[in-house]
Amino acid sequence: MGSDGQPKPGDAEPLHRRCPQTPQLWGSGDIHSPRFLREFEISLPRRGEACLFLLAGDIVDKGRVIFAVPVVEAVRRAYPGASIVAVFGNEEYYELEDELRKITPSVKWLSDDMAVYECNGHNVAVVGTRGALERPTSWQRRHMPWLERIYRERPRIVSELLRKAKREADIVVLLSHYALSRATIRGEPPKVWPYLYSPLMEKVITRERPNAAVHGHAHRGTFRAVVGGVPVYNVAFPLNRVPVRVRPRLSLTLF
Repeated sequence: MGSDGQPKPGDAEPLHRRCPQTPQLWGSGDIHSPRFLREFEISLPRRGEACLFLLAGDIVDKGRVIFAVPVVEAVRRAYPGASIVAVFGNEEYYELEDELRKITPSVKWLSDDMAVYECNGHNVAVVGTRGALERPTSWQRRHMPWLERIYRERPRIVSELLRKAKREADIVVLLSHYALSRATIRGEPPKVWPYLYSPLMEKVITRERPNAAVHGHAHRGTFRAVVGGVPVYNVAFPLNRVPVRVRPRLSLTLF
């Protein structure tokens, strides 16, 4: 615990809450490779255990997609048994999505899509999206005015995907680049909050109740909060400086 009584990314889980069946999920994002690449590499374990490693976008800096490769290689070395699932961030430009998929073929890139994995005895569905903003940035309004419509429509699409995921898996994780709750952007200047998250996406979480929600983007936000009973993790690397263990909320019926 920190001095404010809030949990920190490396805090151990109390013994009574640990369970050997809990899926080994880890996440990070906003590595902005090569900017934080070396620090990210140093932060990784020599040989960690994970079923899934979630990359929450802005893996590269300013569209330099070739720098995604050393990030993926570093995760592979640290977590050799993990499947890597990623979403695109605002630094992975729309027109570069196909190139990113081509140069990192071992990564499952999700863009308003889902994938299901067998993980520590569970079927874990990951619903992946760039996410949405309450308000497009001034640059987006000038150069990508169609994003305003996307930000209005995407929460409905994500809701539908979460419902589908619940039918196909016993654990559902929502993975987004843009932030998913007001609580996890606290620490950022309030004037920029509309450009960090969308209240509509937060409503999706409280209505659809995935087992966990994971995002990046808010470099100075808060690493974890609970929204409508759902643990929400801000895994942005500039905030945490280490990968974050993602612990889904599990139903007692799973045990």
